[in-house]
Amino acid sequence: MKTQKLVKMASTAVLTLGVIALTGRLSTPPSVQAQDNHQGNHKDDDEESLVRIGFEISPVPLNLEGKDPWKVGLGSFLVNAVGDCNGCHTGGGPPNFNYAAGRNPYFGQLTKTDPTTYLEGGTDFGPAVPPLPGVYPPPDYWLASGPYVGPDIITRNLTPDKTGRPEGGRTLEQFKEILRHGIDFDRIHLTCSEPPSDPNTATCLPPPVDGKLLQVMPWPVFHNMTDHQIEALYEYLSAIPCIDNTTGTPPRGAPNELRNDCGDNQGVGTDNASEAPHGTRR
Repeated sequence: MKTQKLVKMASTAVLTLGVIALTGRLSTPPSVQAQDNHQGNHKDDDEESLVRIGFEISPVPLNLEGKDPWKVGLGSFLVNAVGDCNGCHTGGGPPNFNYAAGRNPYFGQLTKTDPTTYLEGGTDFGPAVPPLPGVYPPPDYWLASGPYVGPDIITRNLTPDKTGRPEGGRTLEQFKEILRHGIDFDRIHLTCSEPPSDPNTATCLPPPVDGKLLQVMPWPVFHNMTDHQIEALYEYLSAIPCIDNTTGTPPRGAPNELRNDCGDNQGVGTDNASEAPHGTRR
C-alpha cells in the first residue's frame, strides 16, 4: 500500500506541472458569482472555468467570509482535481482510505470523498529513506538492533485551526516557504548529530537527510507553482472545515504532526454547520 501511495505522489507531481500550464496566463475574466469585488487581475476564461469546477468538486462546505472566492475556487481545483492532496493527507485508513464507505472507486463504486477525514492528516509513509546496505544509513547507524533510519513520516493536518489559518496556523508567507523550499516549521525530525542511544524513542533522521526539510512531500515539484496558485491553495485551505485532533496518542516521534486545535468555535471553515465534519477525530 505504501508503494501505491508513493506512485500516487509521483503522478501528482506530474499533474501539478500540467495545471501550471493550464492556469499560467492570468487576466481579468467576466465576473463570476460572488466575485463582485475582484478587480482587474485575471482576464482568462480558462481560469474562470477552473474556478467554477473547483466550487463544484469541493467535498466539504466552504466558508467564504472575508475570503477571495476566485482564489478559493481555483485552490479547490488545484487540491481536488490536480494535486490529490487528500490522497496523502487523509485521516482515513484501510480499506477505503480517503473515500467514504461504500464509495470507493477502486471497488467499482461511485466515487465520494470522506468529508470526516478530509485533509486531517495521519497517513503513515514509513521512514523517509529505507535501509540499504552500503548506502543508507551511514555505517555508525547500523546498530546492534538493526539499521536506524529514523521514525515514520506522518502527514500533517492541513485544515484551519482556531486562528482560521491552515496547516497548523501557518501564515501565507510560511505556507509559501513550505511549498517553495520544503521548510518544516515544526522541526520535528532534525538530522541526528550522532547515532541514538535508544532507537525506540529517537526522533532524528540519520545524515545526509536534511531534517530541516519536509520529507516525502513533493515540494521540489510544487515550488514550480506561481504565487497566484500558491495563494489560491492557501485561500482554499483557509475555507474548509476545521478538524480537531488535539486528543489521542500521536504516532511515535510525531508529537505535533496530528495536533490541530479548533478552539471553542468548531465551525471554523463552514457556512453550514449541520453539514460540516467537525469534532474530535483522534
